[in-house]
Amino acid sequence: MNANEWITVIGLVISTAVVIGPGIVAVHAKLAVVASRVADLCDKVERLSSSHEERLRMCLDHQSRLDRQEDQMADVLDRVREMEG
Repeated sequence: MNANEWITVIGLVISTAVVIGPGIVAVHAKLAVVASRVADLCDKVERLSSSHEERLRMCLDHQSRLDRQEDQMADVLDRVREMEG
């Protein structure tokens, strides 16, 4: 290739880079924003998961207390029926 062909090829490469470059930078910036939001959402999901586990434990404890109270109430009702009968 002679010098004119090299200059033409280099000119085309530079022109393509100038045309595509800003678009690539814009896409990169948007991807960075999306990545940041995904990281924030992951943190929120993690916090919600731990909060859910804590509330689930509380619900299970509450349910076991209610079951015990139900058993106690049944015992009391049985005793009252025995006293009446």
